[in-house]
Amino acid sequence: MAMYRCSVSIIKRSSGRSSVAAAAYRAGGKIRNERDGKLHDYSRKQGVVYTEIILPSYAPESYKDRAILWNAVEKCERRIDSQTAREVQIALPIEFSLDENIKVLREYINENFVDKGMCADYAIHDTGNANPHAHIMLTMRDVSQEGFGNKNRTWNNKNQLEQWRENWANVCNNALKEKGEQARIDHRSLESQGLEREPTIHVGRSIHRQMRNNEIIKINERFKPVAVAQYMNELEEGYNILENHIVTSKHEQSSQRRELQDITTRAKEIHSRSQDLCKQHGDMHKAIAIRDNMGYFQSKKDINKKIERLEENYKHSYDYFERSYSISPNMVNDELVRLKNKYNDVANRIHGQADLSLYDEQLRIFEMEYKRQRILAEIRADRDEILSKVRKDSRLNRVTQDDYMEIIPKLRPSQTDILAERYNHIKAKKISREFYDFVR
Repeated sequence: MAMYRCSVSIIKRSSGRSSVAAAAYRAGGKIRNERDGKLHDYSRKQGVVYTEIILPSYAPESYKDRAILWNAVEKCERRIDSQTAREVQIALPIEFSLDENIKVLREYINENFVDKGMCADYAIHDTGNANPHAHIMLTMRDVSQEGFGNKNRTWNNKNQLEQWRENWANVCNNALKEKGEQARIDHRSLESQGLEREPTIHVGRSIHRQMRNNEIIKINERFKPVAVAQYMNELEEGYNILENHIVTSKHEQSSQRRELQDITTRAKEIHSRSQDLCKQHGDMHKAIAIRDNMGYFQSKKDINKKIERLEENYKHSYDYFERSYSISPNMVNDELVRLKNKYNDVANRIHGQADLSLYDEQLRIFEMEYKRQRILAEIRADRDEILSKVRKDSRLNRVTQDDYMEIIPKLRPSQTDILAERYNHIKAKKISREFYDFVR
């Protein structure tokens, strides 16, 4: 049903406002303030269903343009604390259509403001939430064909304000009566009307936002135990992934170092065996050369036997070399070069790997944060609900005395007080006492 609201306020520079910005916002338009060069663009504003400027008959016709009108107002005011415009905010009856509201507003604005010499710029806002209302911006100086003159102080009279409030109720009630509606509005206070009920308070945009935020907080509080438990499980999952990565990396690096050791051992053995073969081959050819230079002697038989032994030993060593290293002795140099390249490749891969000590530190941070959340869960009202949703088979669930001593300095004093009271922990009491002594 129809409700009464008619409030009057002043737009003044001392509060950081300008009539140009106010007019652009209420009309949902775009106007540049010629005084400071700022562009006020509210062309995307929703809910502005109608705007109009009504002027006295002797006002310049150019003032029908909103930008010209309010820039002229701003230009007239010289002081940094100037009052540039008056605004009247009115709640419109929901029983009226848009056209009917426009008709009622025009009648009210003409009788109370324009006929007195004010320029009126009004906008109707309706976002469809059963709260249609109008913003009426009024000039505060006398106007003529040449523009604005002196301030008209008679418009600031408090009796004038009461008259404006009463006239809005009369105009609306007459329109409601003509339409056949039973609803009526009254500008008087409840006490003046003889009513004992509590007055309602106008709920503005900020209150609506706060109420919505409170609802969000309630919803978040309802799901907070689940969120905390999920966070703890994610910490544990991240910890396990990192731990597995470290174990895998350590195993891989250990395997690579063993590979380097095997390459080094193989290269040394191949080199040593090839040296032995070279020596045997040299001894055999040396014996053959001695026999060839002996001529015919009885002892030639003995040296032939020695040569046969050397040849047989050399053949056995050659065969053993090929079986052991899968290469022939004449490929030793190529194999040593290949082993050297392989060694360098593996060594470079080890050198390019991340320092596992950094991962160990990150792992410790994961662990401490998980255990911190677990300690904090101990002092929450929904402790059991949280811990019931947390994995129970992890070693992270075991908070040791050392963990406690490391975590508690990072808690808030109020948290350490609760923990100290619950566990009678001397360290927690001391930290809390030192903190509050410092604050005092």
